[in-house]
This record gives sequence, C-alpha cells and structure tokens, in this order.
Amino acid sequence: MEVNESFFVTISNMINEAITGYGDLLELYKEKKQALIKADKDMLTFVDEKIMEHVKVLQNINKSREIFCKKYDLNSVKLSALIDMSIQNYPEMQEKFEAQKIKINELANEIALVNNTNVELIEHSLKMSDKMLDIIVSATQTDNYDKHGRNTDMGGISSIVEDA
Repeated sequence: MEVNESFFVTISNMINEAITGYGDLLELYKEKKQALIKADKDMLTFVDEKIMEHVKVLQNINKSREIFCKKYDLNSVKLSALIDMSIQNYPEMQEKFEAQKIKINELANEIALVNNTNVELIEHSLKMSDKMLDIIVSATQTDNYDKHGRNTDMGGISSIVEDA
C-alpha cells in the first residue's frame, strides 16, 4: 500500500463528509423533537421522511468509505480507526485528525442524546394517549350500563326501552 499526502487528504475529506452528514442528521433529529413537542403530525411526517432520505445518503457515504478501505486493504472502515491510523502514520495532519475525532465524538453523543429524548417524548405521548382513552371509556360507562348503553340491572334491555 502506497501512502502519501494525497491518501491522508482523501481520508480527511471522507471524515469531513461523514461529519457533515451526521451534523445534518442531528439537525433533523432536533426538528423531530420540536415536532413531537408541538404535536405537529404533519411536521413529524415530513421530518421522518427527510430522516429516511438522509439515512440513505449516510449509507452511501459509508459505502464509499468501505470501497476506499477495501482498495487500500485497510483493516477497519470505522472512522475512529481511520483517524487513529492516520495520526500514527501521518503526523503532519495530526491536529486536523484529532479535531475531526473530537467533532465526531461530539456529534455521536449529541445525536444519541436527542434521539433518546425523542424516544422518551414518544413513550410519554403513548402513555398519555392510553390514559386519555381509559378516562373516555370509563366516563362513558356507569355502574348500571355497559358499553352498549344497556342497563345491566334490567338483564341487558336498552335504557330507551326501560324508559318507555
């Protein structure tokens, strides 16, 4: 494997592309959080579609990195492994690679945090919906009437018939 400055510049560019991609994903997750908070179904649907589109973009970025790594017979396609290998083998760009590694870690942590918050918001919404449904169902049923409006004390005869 012949490695030169161009090789490491290519790795740095791939890392920057991934950073941009994950940064864009983070922004979409933040938009989703706002849609969940506002209970804006249309906005949520729109953002979810954009997230799915963006995941495809990220998959393409990862595929390009895999092809590059295979071409140069590199053991790992992980960004952190590429950065560590680059720092070790090309100290001239050490600061740049270290800054990229910090940025990737920050993005990964922030994406995980926002995504976990979104999951919690969704779970809370589901619990609240269940509670509201229970309240509605219990409010429509009394001790003497079933869910069909039949008086249970009269052997299932409709309350309308009972009043007649």
